[in-house]
Amino acid sequence: MRAFLVVWKSIVSFYNEMFLFVGLSLLWWVTGGFMAVIVALAAYVALTGGGLFALCFAPLAGILMGPAQAGLATAARRAARELHVDRSFYWDGFRTHWKQALAVNAISMVVLSLLLLNLIFYAYQRNLIQMLAIVFAYLSLFWLSVQLYIFPVLIGLKTPTIWGILRTATILAFGNPLFSILLLILAGALTALSIVIPLLLLMAWPAVMLLLGDHSLTTFMERMGIGEKKNEEE
Repeated sequence: MRAFLVVWKSIVSFYNEMFLFVGLSLLWWVTGGFMAVIVALAAYVALTGGGLFALCFAPLAGILMGPAQAGLATAARRAARELHVDRSFYWDGFRTHWKQALAVNAISMVVLSLLLLNLIFYAYQRNLIQMLAIVFAYLSLFWLSVQLYIFPVLIGLKTPTIWGILRTATILAFGNPLFSILLLILAGALTALSIVIPLLLLMAWPAVMLLLGDHSLTTFMERMGIGEKKNEEE
């Protein structure tokens, strides 16, 4: 149920700052988010047997999404905590964290590509060795769930390091496996709805995805008794 609550909180946060987030979502696409389309197409082509070489484009494209992710995550973090937020925070996050964002996204996309390559390879094998495809399918889903937390963690850490960001995001996903998988399924459902309704994909999907991760992070912190107060600067 917590995953559904997180989705609801994310939608409410988006609604409360709708006009701002519509503009920031469009800005996200322009400043790097459009690379997400290339990543998705590369994965689709590879998974449907169109050529494993397509996965080589995923890391190259995914790297360039990082700074835009950091910018939007900065605005999402403030909105989730009901703090004042405007477009300047997007650019602050973009400029401040662009190096870490590029590096984290590079590692994330390389790992995802390797997992998908193994999934495809073992799926076409015979006998018991084909069962390894199930293992890599689960690992791929797990790594996708980690992506929901990476940028909220990057913005949330006082002194973010590449290893610290990836470690923390992985621990969050590994420590809450059922929640993370359910949240990933719900995020997938919202993504599918956005693809069916392209306006949502352009104007809402980027912000909602980052709000999902930030509200999840807030939920985990509250469970550990270190929740942050709303309406207060960090």
